[in-house]
Amino acid sequence: MVILVFIFGYLFIAFGNIISINKIIPSILMSIICWSIIIFFNIPVYELNNFLVKKNPHYLLSIHLGKTSEILFFLIGAMSIIAIIDEFFGFESLKELFISNTKRNFLWKLSIASFLLSAIIDNLTATIVLISLLKKTIYNYKERLYYIGLVIISANAGGVWSPIGDITTTMLWISKKVTTMFLIKKVFIPSIICMVSSTLIISYFSVFNGSIQLRKKKLSKNDLKMGFFMLKLGLVLMLLVPIYKNIIGIPPYMGIMLSLVILFLICTINFKKKFNNRIEEIFKKLDLSSILFFFGILLSVSSLESLGLLYHLSMWINNSVNTWKITTFILGLISSIIDNVPLVAATISMFSNYSINHNLWYFIAYVSGTGGSLLLIGSASGVAAMGIEKIDFIWYLKNISWIAFFGYIFGYAYLLIIG
Repeated sequence: MVILVFIFGYLFIAFGNIISINKIIPSILMSIICWSIIIFFNIPVYELNNFLVKKNPHYLLSIHLGKTSEILFFLIGAMSIIAIIDEFFGFESLKELFISNTKRNFLWKLSIASFLLSAIIDNLTATIVLISLLKKTIYNYKERLYYIGLVIISANAGGVWSPIGDITTTMLWISKKVTTMFLIKKVFIPSIICMVSSTLIISYFSVFNGSIQLRKKKLSKNDLKMGFFMLKLGLVLMLLVPIYKNIIGIPPYMGIMLSLVILFLICTINFKKKFNNRIEEIFKKLDLSSILFFFGILLSVSSLESLGLLYHLSMWINNSVNTWKITTFILGLISSIIDNVPLVAATISMFSNYSINHNLWYFIAYVSGTGGSLLLIGSASGVAAMGIEKIDFIWYLKNISWIAFFGYIFGYAYLLIIG
């Protein structure tokens, strides 16, 4: 029954624009109904801890709410920092770095920036930053969607070769399945292949023909200087988040909040009343709808995880397929439909007998990240983009998914050759 609710909710989200229903409604309703069915009918639920351990549904819901809240508060912190950067012309100054004569040239610069930035500040934050830039740069909504589609692919590709670029690679790194240098050595080139091949394919679209005129506000030298300062400060503070985690040990959502408070203090000292008078306006710019949508999606997926469905699915694939290379390829495709976090958690348990730095783990790192680009709801960056820009699931499926698939295949083929 829970599976049927999830499928119907998934369809309502996918066809939301066609039937004129806001995606927040089915995502939140789906999560509530799924967990209500589990609690009301007292359906057995489990926690994955090397194997499935039966738990009380109320306890497990609290656990998943905590995990979901970590992501949501991280998202709120990142959005707040971005809103402050934007308030002080940070993204207007960033446009200076993207000066291009043609749309195609701008596309390549954007793709490379997405790829590199996601490896530093993670793919979710990189996507939010670059969507904010595009909203200030490309005013034609339909045209902007194609740029955002490539941002999602490039950001997810950039996140897989860095231990802090994607939550799944972070999980593998923390679980001592991969080491930083081996991860970069094994996955960097296939992730580049994925990004470059996808960008090359989409660059031939007619929408990228012709010249481009990036719209800019007329800023004084002082405003432009302040904008560069705020941009650099904001990005450095977001870059510090994984450093906090490694040195202090605090989780990312606390790290992003610490960076936000530091930014508040610096702005208060530098701009004083000018900043204090703008705080309420800055917070009004936060996209609450995307946060609520994210909330519903994550809790809905957690209901499937709690029922042990993802674990059993992984085990079934493992028992049905002769080699782990094919298994990882299939897991990559599944990660486009179901959140890759519980999928990778199940995989870590399923292949626990494989040693650190075994090629299997690098295959998993690659497929779980880049496979999420195949569908719009397959990755955190895709879900965030969907919420922020109200992107239609079917539009993405028709126009971007097949490009992401070719990039996924080309990078995977390189892994097969060297692995």
